[in-house]
Amino acid sequence: MEVFEAVRTVLAVRAYRDTPVPPDIVRRIVEAGRLTASSMNRQPWHFIVVENRDTLRQLALWRKLGHISPRRPWRLWS
Repeated sequence: MEVFEAVRTVLAVRAYRDTPVPPDIVRRIVEAGRLTASSMNRQPWHFIVVENRDTLRQLALWRKLGHISPRRPWRLWS
């Protein structure tokens, strides 16, 4: 499936492959997100690409424990 076709359609993923996504595909996905409109262009987009599996697990744990705001995931609770 083409990346932009996947973004355009509703897709619920329940199983993931253990292979990394090629950097050019990641760039296209982020670019598609960057081009997406926000309400009156007042909500800036912030993207962080996490490639390290351990870092991703740590972020998931922090979110589960409530250390990361669900409305502002880039902001850690103190």
